[in-house]
Amino acid sequence: MKLKQLFSILLISTLAGVNLAQASDVNLGRVTYQRHCSGCHGASGKASMAGAADFNRGQGLMQSDQALLKRIQRGENACPSFFGILSKQQTYDVIAYIRTLF
Repeated sequence: MKLKQLFSILLISTLAGVNLAQASDVNLGRVTYQRHCSGCHGASGKASMAGAADFNRGQGLMQSDQALLKRIQRGENACPSFFGILSKQQTYDVIAYIRTLF
């Protein structure tokens, strides 16, 4: 039952951000992710730092693209703010990429 609910949430959040995801470039997102995110979240999305979201397990991904954009821009816990470092488009590219890791 829990897996079905999780899938439904993922599907709804993905569909809510479908226009943004279509405009995103997964390959550019991979390059940006490797440069800025892989140190803590791991090269393949498996967290390499305590407290970092493990994207292989879907941690932190059950949100809309807009919610993830805000979270990445403001930072959270040990994750720094990327506001002013990554453009909105770069952030959406990263979001599109990390969704492929789950």
